[in-house]
Amino acid sequence: MSLLDFFNPFAYVMLLRRWLYRRGILKTQAVTVPVISVGNLTMGGTGKSPMVMYLASYLMSKGRRVAIVSRGYRRRSKGQVIVSDGERIRTDVHASGDEPMMFADRLPKAIVVVDADRVRGAEQAVKLGADIILLDDGAQHLRLHRDLDLQLFDARRSLAATVPFGRGREPYRAVQDADVVLFTHAEVKRHMRLMWELMRPTLSPGTTAAATTFVAEALRPLSGEASRPLEALQGQRVLAVASIASPKRFVAMLEAAGADVTLRDLGDHARYTPEVVQTLLRDAERTTQAMIITTEKDIVKSGPLFREAASQISVLVLTQRLEFLAGTEGFFSRVDELVTRKR
Repeated sequence: MSLLDFFNPFAYVMLLRRWLYRRGILKTQAVTVPVISVGNLTMGGTGKSPMVMYLASYLMSKGRRVAIVSRGYRRRSKGQVIVSDGERIRTDVHASGDEPMMFADRLPKAIVVVDADRVRGAEQAVKLGADIILLDDGAQHLRLHRDLDLQLFDARRSLAATVPFGRGREPYRAVQDADVVLFTHAEVKRHMRLMWELMRPTLSPGTTAAATTFVAEALRPLSGEASRPLEALQGQRVLAVASIASPKRFVAMLEAAGADVTLRDLGDHARYTPEVVQTLLRDAERTTQAMIITTEKDIVKSGPLFREAASQISVLVLTQRLEFLAGTEGFFSRVDELVTRKR
């Protein structure tokens, strides 16, 4: 544990909670299909959503009927919402939350269900025909049994103390429950090595480790035209608009492509309104910026509003892809075990 966690009652509560589940005093509930949990032990972005989409695409390429079950953070609805049944999107972004809508938009054949009760959400996904479930942001949702537990760590940051002393949701000793430790943004090796040395004594035998990074891929116009290469940014003044946890990496990708970037950081999971969009367009016009570049998570909220505004300013989405830097074989070996498994 972090030194500060020794003086933090909340850290002990979270450790006790895991111990009670591990000993079977608090009961987990299983569904009739395999469940892969993708989560982390800290607040803020570690790349869970890109990993969920990567896994979903991989599993669908293997012929599996994939469902993504999420809480739907900051959605305006309550209870359970079927975002997509794998055939069509059945709600709007206000009822689903931004990340579940992004999943449904980018993965049209995936079932997407939001429910604060993850067990109930998983059961609904099975009723809709899922034969494997991805539990989005699932590390702390221990009541739903998982067959594979992926815990993500941002290699750019050191291990954190538990709230309120740090960014941790719980002490990093919880990594002992991980089947796979996945380092994201792993091109930054210094923190990754230190984290690995700190957590290695805690890991369970057989835990797999892997390292990934995110690579800028192309620019997708909101207008529906063909994607543009990143070279189109060379020498261009652009307004970067983001409501994600870690926008610095987004900006760095644009700058690496040669853009002169001004960032509008709206805060994680910000809500877009016509007034916000009009302000962004006016700012871009006033400062003679050639285009607005935003993220895949943002566009599911802002896209309809930008279309309604009908501005001459081009709006594009930076698409990214996940790449493995190390541990590829071990990672896919663990995932493939579930592809062929039947309960």
